[in-house]
Amino acid sequence: MTLAPSAPPSQALRRYQRAQDSLLGRWRFARATRMRTPLLSTLQAHFGELRVGLCRTEMQAHRRVCSADGAVDPMAISALAQLTATMVIEVSVPEGLCWTLRGLTIEYLRRAESRVVALARFDKTDWAETGLVGVPVTLSEAAGNEVARAVVSFAVAMRTD
Repeated sequence: MTLAPSAPPSQALRRYQRAQDSLLGRWRFARATRMRTPLLSTLQAHFGELRVGLCRTEMQAHRRVCSADGAVDPMAISALAQLTATMVIEVSVPEGLCWTLRGLTIEYLRRAESRVVALARFDKTDWAETGLVGVPVTLSEAAGNEVARAVVSFAVAMRTD
């Protein structure tokens, strides 16, 4: 079964697009997305951009994500990478397929002491073959210095229900 590369937008993408009209809508979308996974709710991440193939999120350096020395904790950075990759895969995978998170590989390059911005790009458009796919995520500070690189792996398969 071959799926068209231009599949209709997912429910998550439609909710995001509707929420962009107001500040309260953007806040509610980000909160609802974070609350799906309790660990991610402490990040207080905000979505800067979300579309098929791209997701940009931001996380301020606040008390819940900083270590004792004032730097953003590496676990919070990896959780932000996971959230960003999960959202880009959710809006990019066509309706007839399902996905599950399989792994996270991350390389820390330097300390982050301010706002962290995560950018995930996903270029796959041919969904004729399913299997393991990797979503690269670049994490950088507000000043533009890259602090980490990650690849989040997902298993994509045909929906059986």
